[in-house]
Amino acid sequence: MPVSIDLVPYPADEVDTLEAWIAAPHVVRWWKLSWTATVIDALRAGDPAQSGIRSWRVDLDGQPIGYAQDYDVTQGDSPWIGVDDIGPGTRGMDLLIGVPDLINRKHGRAIIRALATRLFTEHGASRLVSSPHPDNWPAIIAFKRAGFRERGRRQFPGGPAMILTAAKAVWRA
Repeated sequence: MPVSIDLVPYPADEVDTLEAWIAAPHVVRWWKLSWTATVIDALRAGDPAQSGIRSWRVDLDGQPIGYAQDYDVTQGDSPWIGVDDIGPGTRGMDLLIGVPDLINRKHGRAIIRALATRLFTEHGASRLVSSPHPDNWPAIIAFKRAGFRERGRRQFPGGPAMILTAAKAVWRA
C-alpha cells in the first residue's frame, strides 16, 4: 500500500519534538546537534527563516515522523566550497526519521524522493547533495535507491562524509 509523504514547514511550536528526535539513540549516532542548532534557536525565537536553512516536518500518512532540511551549499564558509561540480543552483539536503519503529522500512527513500522532487521543481535547484557519514549505510542506500549517485568520500570539518549527488537533468520524479 503506497504511503503519503508530506513536507510541512517546520512548526515553531514543535521544537521540543525535533530536539527529542535528534537525541534519540538511533539518530544521535549520525546527526550532530550543531547541524540544527541555528534552526532550533530560530524556531524558539519564532523566525525559522533567519537560520538560512529551510526546515521541514516530515509527515507519513498525516503523522509527524521526522525532519528534513535544505540549504544553499554555496553560502558562507560552507564545507562544500571546492567540491567538484558544486556551485550556484546546488542545494544540500539532510533528513532524519525520528520515530524508531519506522526506520529500515523504505520511508527514508520516499522522503528523499519527495524533497528532491520538490526542490527540483519549486526551488529551481540544478543539483542536490547530501553527505551522510560513510558508515551510515542505511542512509547511503536510501539516497542511492532514491536516485542519488556516489561521488566519493571527503573529510568535512564535522567528520568524514560520503558525497551523494543528484542532477535535475537526469532526475526522474
